[in-house]
Amino acid sequence: MKQLPQKFKPKNFLLMMTLASMSPAALAHHDSSQGQYFSESDTHIEYGKVLKVTPVYREVKTTTPVKECWQEPVTRSKTVRHGSHSAGATLAGGLIGGIIGHQFGKGRGQKLSTAVGTLIGAQLGHDAVRDGHASQHTYTSYESFCEVENQVSYEEILDVYKVTYRYNGKKYKVDMPYDPGKRIKLKVSVDPVF
Repeated sequence: MKQLPQKFKPKNFLLMMTLASMSPAALAHHDSSQGQYFSESDTHIEYGKVLKVTPVYREVKTTTPVKECWQEPVTRSKTVRHGSHSAGATLAGGLIGGIIGHQFGKGRGQKLSTAVGTLIGAQLGHDAVRDGHASQHTYTSYESFCEVENQVSYEEILDVYKVTYRYNGKKYKVDMPYDPGKRIKLKVSVDPVF
């Protein structure tokens, strides 16, 4: 049979095994008046009575581009040329020029003067019809114009609810993202002070 070391005592071994086998629930305190077990720290849910709820709003600026269009009268002027684009003026100019040219010279010179007068007269008749008579006409029409302007508006949006409530005879205040109703849910933690 194997010998145990001298420092080993069965009594100490039994005590260590007993302590190791105990569960945390066995180590918790027992409140015999209410039949509940509590650990060293206790957190639970309770409710406080809501006394007052005040919604708080904040103003938000909104900018929207708006296109505005309108019509305005615009006056313009236009040059209009009057005249005929027919060959009649060219023929008439050539005939008159030929008659005038025929008055100068004799023989062969007369024939040359008639031909030159006809050509010059025809050219003058053609130019007179082309240039014609010009007149200035003005007219008014309506044109559309547009521009974009930023329209600014302000809107109130809900920011928070300021809640006043009572718990254990004392008043408390808190900001909440919603209206809690007639009672507010509270997480209560009880910790011992050493």
